[in-house]
Amino acid sequence: MARQSLSDWYVRAELIDRMDAHGASDVEVAARLDYSPQTIANWRKGSGQPTVGDAREFFAHYGDGDEEAMLYMQQVVRNKKADLRVLEADARFNALMLAKGELHYRDIFKWEPQVLPGVVQTREFHFEVLQPVEGTTDEVANFGWDFKERRVRGILDRADEYKMNILIGEAALLWLRGMPSEGRLAQLEHLRECNDRSGWELRIMDKPQLLGGNFEVFMPNSNATAGPPFVFNQVRDRSWCVEELKRVKLYHESIKPNWLRATPLEEYLNAERDRLA
Repeated sequence: MARQSLSDWYVRAELIDRMDAHGASDVEVAARLDYSPQTIANWRKGSGQPTVGDAREFFAHYGDGDEEAMLYMQQVVRNKKADLRVLEADARFNALMLAKGELHYRDIFKWEPQVLPGVVQTREFHFEVLQPVEGTTDEVANFGWDFKERRVRGILDRADEYKMNILIGEAALLWLRGMPSEGRLAQLEHLRECNDRSGWELRIMDKPQLLGGNFEVFMPNSNATAGPPFVFNQVRDRSWCVEELKRVKLYHESIKPNWLRATPLEEYLNAERDRLA
């Protein structure tokens, strides 16, 4: 039996998640899309494949107006048909794969050397520090914040056990200098709150490291609803979701030794209390 691809999994997960959210059965979806219930069941099982047009029609009924998610699913369908093992897109597009992975994978590792990861940012950090540096419009900034909030809500709503290990480069804390004291302390307290969540652990990399640029690793670890292992990484204008097992292994093997060298968040904040106040 052929190994399930990341594109296979994403299409199935998106169909199932949206159908579940609407309480929709195979029979109902089939009637709306003019297919047999067996066809819809096959799509959910991965033994069939919706077309780009099918994705558009499905989202017309179950997409809740999320055009970007519809366009991304169409891109994933094209990727699957081309039998590609790397999904290349701008970072904002591939962030939808990250959000899906955050709902289903059991072991998640995030490495951010230069900026606080989106899932641990406060609203003030996003709008008063990050937005001016990025130079984005209010519309784009609002869209980005809404997406970050949806991601966090989805993660916190998970009923299964998972691990969220987040490694943050010490340089990322330089961003806090651009915040007033009250906002800075609120962001630090929010980091503590994230660290206290069940399954979460944050560490600060305050030592030399060879991890390179930011990346995220998603490992299923036998979680029934997860797809194959994959890595997300990016440069300024592009991002990649990589599923080639040899490449995923290279990233995964770099995590443990660097994680052990990093300083647990609370220990770091206590040691640097005066400097960060």
